[in-house]
Amino acid sequence: MLPARKLLCCCAVLLWIPVYLGAAQAGKAAAGNPAAVRIGFLVDSLKVERWQTDVDTFQKRAKALGAEVLVEDAEGDDDLQYRQARKLVSEGVKVLVIVPHDTNEAVRLVAAAKASNVLVISYDRLIRNADIDFFVGADSERIGELQAQSLVALAPKGNYVLIAGSPTDSNARLLRQGQLRVLKPFIDRGDIKLVGDAWTTDWRPQEAYVHTFEILEATQGNVTAVVASNDGTAGGAIQALQEHQLAGKVLVSGQDADLAAVIRILDGSQTCTIYKPLRIEAERAAEIAVRFARGERVEVADSIANGNRNVPAFFITPVVVTSKNMRETVIADGFQNLETIQKSLPPEKWPQ
Repeated sequence: MLPARKLLCCCAVLLWIPVYLGAAQAGKAAAGNPAAVRIGFLVDSLKVERWQTDVDTFQKRAKALGAEVLVEDAEGDDDLQYRQARKLVSEGVKVLVIVPHDTNEAVRLVAAAKASNVLVISYDRLIRNADIDFFVGADSERIGELQAQSLVALAPKGNYVLIAGSPTDSNARLLRQGQLRVLKPFIDRGDIKLVGDAWTTDWRPQEAYVHTFEILEATQGNVTAVVASNDGTAGGAIQALQEHQLAGKVLVSGQDADLAAVIRILDGSQTCTIYKPLRIEAERAAEIAVRFARGERVEVADSIANGNRNVPAFFITPVVVTSKNMRETVIADGFQNLETIQKSLPPEKWPQ
């Protein structure tokens, strides 16, 4: 079970104060020219837009604090990610930040790090049943709830489709739990019928496309909403909807606020996305990693159960993004660029 989600925002503020002060102290120490600490960052695949954003932000913050970050891209390969973990450990990193490809396979990455007394931060995707030292990310069940709530608010009756993420990603399963928690009362009353439920290996958009296409064929296009777990799967589903002349008529959720998804929302083919303030997530992870690497204490205000124990955690607060609040969310935060968006759309569809 995830921890209670009450007061997550307040918890984030509580955690921010000591971490920020510690980071400032670390910055002062760096000015005294201590030996730069090394931090390893293992990422699932930099082909995914959001992970490149995370890595860039993490590196910038860590460098400002006097740390060196060694990044490895697993390209969606579990064995490669394991070899990369061992490589970084052999190169003397003090902390390993992991975005696992497979959260189950990642247990051996953690074991390799801990065997050499390297601390581990599980980033965005929770590594379960492993001796991790910290988790930085969002409450995935809450994101799943927000996705389903956003669509149900617009269509409380009809045929729904679930397009889930990778079955090997614990976050994908938590998302689905949150989605079903919202949908179940509607399903039990007979207001909503689940006409499709599919997983997508490695979150591949092409699999989302195939699953959605097949469901549309089986239902003769009688679909009201697609609860897609991220923007990649949403894009695949929308391609299938376009081929059935249903894009813009069927509600579609997403997650990550990718540029393509933001444009689809403004264009009308995607209903919403869930934005996680990635700059905050990456910067806090960098600050915590630097403090860990220097042997400093990190104050915490929250925790998450990963199967082994309750792990100290820092949660970011997810936000539903639609065409109506795009300017004050992803654009105001600098996560997406207004000029880039405008170049992709006619003026009448620009964010208001």
